[in-house]
Amino acid sequence: MKYAIALVAVIAALSFSPSQAVLAEEAKLTGEPVDMNCYLGGKSGPGHAGCATACANKGNPIGFLVEKDGKKELYLVVGGGGKAAKEHMAAHMGKQVNASGKVATVDGMKVITVSKVDAG
Repeated sequence: MKYAIALVAVIAALSFSPSQAVLAEEAKLTGEPVDMNCYLGGKSGPGHAGCATACANKGNPIGFLVEKDGKKELYLVVGGGGKAAKEHMAAHMGKQVNASGKVATVDGMKVITVSKVDAG
């Protein structure tokens, strides 16, 4: 009986694989807040800021586009400090800003939980 219980415990431990690999670290990133829908359709930058701002204020998902060593990285923006993502980012769409907060990778997706945004 003890063997059966131990076997069940080992099988359960081996079959458990958390769906999230979250290692949140405090960081300050410089980049452009983008409307995810528009960005994935090829639209971003200062010329698209008005549309991106309107979309962000409607509650569309917001991304944060960061360029590191010539490679683009897109983070999903999550609000922090009791504010929604749009409260942190909507006024800055299409501009280069500094975003501070916790960054993590969740199921392969880069995420930043923003606590502060200032001009880049």
